[in-house]
Amino acid sequence: MFTIVEENNFINYIRSLHPNAEIPSADMVKSRIMKYYEQDKEKIKDILANLSAKISFTTDCWTSPSGKSFMAITAHFIDNNLILQHILLDFIEIHESHTGQNLKNAFLLGLESFSIENKVKLFDFY
Repeated sequence: MFTIVEENNFINYIRSLHPNAEIPSADMVKSRIMKYYEQDKEKIKDILANLSAKISFTTDCWTSPSGKSFMAITAHFIDNNLILQHILLDFIEIHESHTGQNLKNAFLLGLESFSIENKVKLFDFY
């Protein structure tokens, strides 16, 4: 996914701008991104765990041109400073059909990864 940093055209372009630039490997780029993701995820978990207000969620599901299906989960809430906040919580690939049960399971998986599944009351209508 991050292998562009190892391609000759990319390296030559960077070197034309900054001849002495140190170009990281794809593994290093991925490692740094994951480190920042985990740090930010912990901050968000802490904010949501200590939130006194209710949390509303929106989801959006779609299928990419390559045939992969995804669900995005966004949390909406008023923070402790009375400011409306929106946070993209998760971006999940859906491997099964888009049935209500499968979408519910993907949604719950996203909430569980932020330890907020207990803040949601789900209803089964079928």
